[in-house]
Amino acid sequence: MTYPKAQKLSYSNFYESTITTGTVSSGDTSFDVAAAPTSDGSSAIAAPFYLVIDPDTASKREVVEVTNVSSTTLTVARDVEGRHSTDPTHTSGTVVRMAVVGQMFDDLEAYVDNEVTTIITGQADLASGLALTDELLISDGGTLKKGDVSLIADAIDGAGIDASAGTLVNAAIGKQSIWVPATAMYPTSSNGCADITSVETTAGRPDLKVLDFDASSDENAQFSIAMPSYWNEGTITFQAYWTTAATDTDGVAWGLSGVCVSDNDTIDIAFGTAVVVTDDALGAAEDLCVTAESGAVTIAGTPTAGDLAYFNIVRDVSDANDDMTEDARLIGIKIFYTVDDVHEA
Repeated sequence: MTYPKAQKLSYSNFYESTITTGTVSSGDTSFDVAAAPTSDGSSAIAAPFYLVIDPDTASKREVVEVTNVSSTTLTVARDVEGRHSTDPTHTSGTVVRMAVVGQMFDDLEAYVDNEVTTIITGQADLASGLALTDELLISDGGTLKKGDVSLIADAIDGAGIDASAGTLVNAAIGKQSIWVPATAMYPTSSNGCADITSVETTAGRPDLKVLDFDASSDENAQFSIAMPSYWNEGTITFQAYWTTAATDTDGVAWGLSGVCVSDNDTIDIAFGTAVVVTDDALGAAEDLCVTAESGAVTIAGTPTAGDLAYFNIVRDVSDANDDMTEDARLIGIKIFYTVDDVHEA
C-alpha cells in the first residue's frame, strides 16, 4: 500500500486499549481489542485512523492503519512505517494506543492538497476580464498573502495588459492595423492606375512612391495579404493615405473591396462590395492627406484562419465628392482588423 494517502482521518483523544486476540502473527490483518476507539467516550469512530501496537517496546513498536472497524474487531494494514522486515508478533494484553505519528501529518497534507486541487479545478472558468478588486492568493517570498488584482495590474500595466476601466484584460486582443504601401500594390490588368512612380519632393528629403489615379474613369490597383490566423475573420475598415500635385481643395473618393481564398480554392472569384471613403485635398501640393476611417468592409469568400486575402482599391470618380481634375496619388492604405488571440495557430 502506498503512503502517504490523501485521506481524512478519524481521531480519538487519549485512546488506549489492549489486544484480546490470542496472538497477532506476522501477516495477520485483523485483531480484537478490549474497547474500540470513540469520539466522546461512547460513539465509535470510523476508519481510517492510525494506531500504535506495543508503543513502549522499541523492538515491537508497530504503526498500523485501521481500514475497517466492526465492533471491537479492527482490520489493519501492517507496519505502515516499514520499520520491520517482518511484521512483529503481538500477544493478548499488548497495549494499543492512538498516538501522534508522522503518517497522520503526511496523509493530512496530501488530503488538503487534493482538496485544494479539487476545489480549484471544480470552479467555472472566468468568463471575462479580472476586475481590479478581485482577490488572489500570492506567495510573497514563501509567505502566503492575500492581495487584489490591482497590485498585479500596477506591476504589469503597459506590458501588453490594459489595467484601465476597472478591468484587467489582454490589450493585444482587439483592433489591430496593417500598413500597405503603394509599393506593395500593382495596377490591375483592366482599368488599372498608372505604374508605381517615384516623385522627388526636394533632394535629401522624403521621396514619394505613389500610384497615380486619374480623374477621367475609375482606376484600380490590387494587393494581397496572408491574413494572420488570429484575425477573427470579421469585417475590416481602412484609411487611405494620399497626396496631389494640385493646390486646390477638390475631393476624391477611395473604395476598397476584398475577397479571401483558402488552400485549394480558386483565385478566380469576385470581390465583395466596395466601401467608399471620401476626402478633400488640403490646398497645397504634396500635402499628406489621410481619410477618415471607412465603414465596415465585408470580405467575400467565407474567410477562415490563414486565408490569403486579395484587395482592390479604386478611385471612384462617379462619387459625388470626387471632383478633383488632377491625379490622386495613393501613398498607401492602413487596414484595421480585429484579433481574438495573440499567437499564430
